[in-house]
Amino acid sequence: MKPRTELLHREKILRDTFTPAETFVFRFTLIICGFAFFYADPRSGWALGIYMSAAPLCLAALKIHESSHPFFIELLWPRFWLICAPIGLLFIQFTAGLAQSPLQEIEIAKTTYLSLNAINPWLPTSTAAQVNWLPLFSFGALYLIACNLFLIPKSRHFFERLLHSLCRLAIWLAAFGYIQEALPLEAPLLTPGTGQTDFFALFAYDGHWAAFALLWCVTCGAMTLLVLRSEPIHNILKSRGRLYLMGTFLLGGSGFLVEARWPAALLLLTFAGVLIQLVGSFWKESHDLHRKKIIFVCALGALLALAGSTLRILEPSSNIASAPMLQQAALQMFLDSPWFGWGAESFQQVVPFYIDDALVTMRYERANSDLLQFSAEFGLFGIAVAVITLIILMRRYFIGRTNIKLTNQLLFGCVGLLLMTGLDSPVMSPAVFISFWILFFTALRWADLTRNRVDEVDAAPRPTFVTPASQRNVPFVNSR
Repeated sequence: MKPRTELLHREKILRDTFTPAETFVFRFTLIICGFAFFYADPRSGWALGIYMSAAPLCLAALKIHESSHPFFIELLWPRFWLICAPIGLLFIQFTAGLAQSPLQEIEIAKTTYLSLNAINPWLPTSTAAQVNWLPLFSFGALYLIACNLFLIPKSRHFFERLLHSLCRLAIWLAAFGYIQEALPLEAPLLTPGTGQTDFFALFAYDGHWAAFALLWCVTCGAMTLLVLRSEPIHNILKSRGRLYLMGTFLLGGSGFLVEARWPAALLLLTFAGVLIQLVGSFWKESHDLHRKKIIFVCALGALLALAGSTLRILEPSSNIASAPMLQQAALQMFLDSPWFGWGAESFQQVVPFYIDDALVTMRYERANSDLLQFSAEFGLFGIAVAVITLIILMRRYFIGRTNIKLTNQLLFGCVGLLLMTGLDSPVMSPAVFISFWILFFTALRWADLTRNRVDEVDAAPRPTFVTPASQRNVPFVNSR
């Protein structure tokens, strides 16, 4: 008897109907993302506290999933502990560093100063642990919230609904940003701002917005192509594809209004890449009534985005003259403590000892490169943890078929953000951080759900109980 590959109607309903755990994760993720997107102050203490307090709910979701899932899920907890391992290692590094602080208070003429003491480079350090622990643990909680998307959903239908809702949130935010540009506001709403005019929508720094828009512009483009492939329509403007097309242009086009040079350039370059892909897909695969108009608009938009990106790359960088100095300082900090770095969130406390005194009165909280800042704060140990984690997770995808289109497109956006971390500080924003991990884990889970039967995705390998024909002495009928 040939194995049955198509699902019955009852099985499809079972697959696509949300379990209690899926319902919980769906609503919980929307609530956290809605809060992070619309309250985009990257270092609000009470907001970080909310993220951290939400972490135990991730474990609650897994316990609900364990008790209510209709299929075999033996791999649930092994995968959870594997995914949590990098966060646990960084927490251990931070805790061990409490025994060694490089900063010491000294008093001269009744005035207190900070001095930088020599440290043992073979041991971790933690600077200003009383304030730096909160961002570390809060961002760890956001990572755990996102990793539930890799462990719990059992169908692609879940991700279609989730990405649809999140794209709508991002589109609303982009629309508000355009309206805001027409208003004489001195600071973004809901946040105190930075005292400068480089803000967009509710993001105090438009470089963070550019990173956020890059991720969701790619997602809107990917969802447009998903609609094009999965729905037998001949008028995409009367389907959900209309929303995704509009979101692609609103989010990607905001790069023309972003003041931050490199984030704007990368956003426009990514926007152009998404539009070129749309042109190719509509040209080869679509019979839409508005096919020629959509191809023309997308091609024109791609040319404008490429031109805008080129102009931003060639633009002189005199307006951010402090950025190279801060990046050089971060590199020198890494070289002085290469194994374990100076501790989480230690850059702003240690960097005054590495930069010119004139820069102390300017913005120096970030190194204008998340890659260099992460290296300075966590050292080679942290780099190894991050790289090994990405390799292990990505290996699951690349050892199989790699032609899963939605996964490829979401990973394209993730790669774009990783490139931006070398030139700016996008991961400082909780909205960008959780968006990256949501799309990354969604891409990998989508690939798993595409390759495997719904009841085998989280099941451990099972032995075959049918004896090979060469070892059987009794006639065996294998067909009907």
